[in-house]
Amino acid sequence: DEPVWDHFGAAGDEERAFFEPGAISSIDGMICLPDAQGIPVINQFDGTVFFSSSHSGNLTAIRDSNNDGIIDASEVKNFAPGIAFLNSPSMAPGLLVAAPCWGPVYTFKQTAATADVSSA
Repeated sequence: DEPVWDHFGAAGDEERAFFEPGAISSIDGMICLPDAQGIPVINQFDGTVFFSSSHSGNLTAIRDSNNDGIIDASEVKNFAPGIAFLNSPSMAPGLLVAAPCWGPVYTFKQTAATADVSSA
């Protein structure tokens, strides 16, 4: 479950709207206003599910690494840039790419059989 989000806007929106000079007149808009969650992406080789949050700004990887049909806390990894995601992450062989609202772009290289978004 995603943690309770008790803010009026998505991660990064409040800061941008109230504290970033020039955000109001930016061509990018004042706030991102993303959907609640990006569409998940599944790694076809190891079954890892990657999804982005538009509330907290977390990028999460879930993989049933012991194949017991139950996802426990050790099988969930999070990367938290603190900026909400407008879209889902994208994949290429051995590579995951994610860009929150207004960037930057984060890339993650998969090594061996690990899928870990906690280290960029």
